[in-house]
Amino acid sequence: MRRSRTILFVLLGVVAMMGSVIVGAPTSAQSVAGQPGRAIALTQLGEWGGLDRVLRLSYLTKDARGAVVPASGIVALPDGARPRGGWPIISWAHGTSGLGESCGLADSGDLIRSTAPVVGALTGAGYAVVATDYVGLGPNSLGPHAYLHTRSEATAVIDIVRAARTVIIGLSETWAAAGSSQGGHAALAAGHYAHDYAPELDFRGTAALAPASNFEDVIPLMRPGIPALPRAMSGPLAAVLAGMSANQHDVDVSTYLSDFGRRVVAEVGRSCGPQWESILDGTRPDALLSKSLGDDTFRDALRRYMEVPVREQGGPILIVHGLRDFTVPIPMTYALLRAFRKAGTDYELKTINSDHTDLRADGGMDDVLDFLDRVIPAD
Repeated sequence: MRRSRTILFVLLGVVAMMGSVIVGAPTSAQSVAGQPGRAIALTQLGEWGGLDRVLRLSYLTKDARGAVVPASGIVALPDGARPRGGWPIISWAHGTSGLGESCGLADSGDLIRSTAPVVGALTGAGYAVVATDYVGLGPNSLGPHAYLHTRSEATAVIDIVRAARTVIIGLSETWAAAGSSQGGHAALAAGHYAHDYAPELDFRGTAALAPASNFEDVIPLMRPGIPALPRAMSGPLAAVLAGMSANQHDVDVSTYLSDFGRRVVAEVGRSCGPQWESILDGTRPDALLSKSLGDDTFRDALRRYMEVPVREQGGPILIVHGLRDFTVPIPMTYALLRAFRKAGTDYELKTINSDHTDLRADGGMDDVLDFLDRVIPAD
């Protein structure tokens, strides 16, 4: 009953502030009028991944080209009375789910199953949770999603905090970013932009589990016929190329692709992660290419697209990584940490004897909760 009263109170507040709960997002996914961080729809999802009465929020943010566009995500609140000053907010950034509009937190069963335990742990610790779909991964959101595009990930993570605070009573201005894999990349990006992009908020820090980083140094090594590239790299490579092709106009990605590669990249750009295996059908990464990705034009465009900012991070940083991670191998994170040190950016590192998939369950989420309790306590 306490939970029901809390949600009812929240929705009554929404009605009072917006006149009514708006049902549905804008009918067009093109650039729209309005300021980033404006809420445009709030609806109840009901049961979501075993959690009750999770809310779906549609809002405005900036895409990879800087246009104001719709995006979506979810909001979940803790049980009980809100604390004085409101519930502190954790903006959770999820891992790779695909590039199509059905790959978000309301529609992808795989993503819901992997994200719901995180949301439950955070709300159980007393935090309000917002979690973006990123631009392109929800209905009426322009795709393909700009996979691992640094700035648009950051704005999506930040603007959902702004939007939630305008329509839900009881949310604090204090917030932190957290995420895993692609979401770790997004959380670090948000930490860099947090203060300048949303100075009205009180940003407290970033927790990144197995963050994707330094792929901009690996991808340019790829060329047709290169030996011994693991087939597991084909999906992420195709996803990056699809995201760049649709969203990055300082390089013509199609000129680097084979005929087969163009077909695969187009299909990956419309699909969710679980479909990639059948689309690729055991293809090696080099089969996607017609020429090397190592020329200066592509290399520079890729760095602008996906490099993790290592300077001017807005708060404390926790990095958690598994020693047996072969999806984002830990040497890539060690390279990121060297760049942090060179830039004078402080961080805390936790390593766990785990792989990429089980990192959170093997103690990574406990490390995140301990870190958050220090930098943004919930009580």
